[in-house]
Amino acid sequence: MWIKAVAGGLLVLAFILFAVWQMGSGISDAKMTGTVVAKDFKPMAEPEKQITIHKGGDVRTDKVDADYIITVEVLQRDGTKKSYTVWLNDKARYDAIKVGDNFDVGPYLVR
Repeated sequence: MWIKAVAGGLLVLAFILFAVWQMGSGISDAKMTGTVVAKDFKPMAEPEKQITIHKGGDVRTDKVDADYIITVEVLQRDGTKKSYTVWLNDKARYDAIKVGDNFDVGPYLVR
């Protein structure tokens, strides 16, 4: 009887360790740093309200007068490059980024 309990406990422990190991691999794949290859500023005809829900659950409303878009080229594991389009909602952040800068697209894709 106690042999079954120990074997069951080891099986549960192995499952938990495997699950934790698998969760960590997704996070490492989410870190994708690349090079900014283009910036695009698209003014809107009329400002619009955007509602953002943050991690803490608080809701923020902002007036947005333009789309701030950057294109980031990320080197993939197989040696190819893939372009990601990132929409920024912060003009100051957009202005601080220059073509050729490194940029981590992971946090923007896994929200």
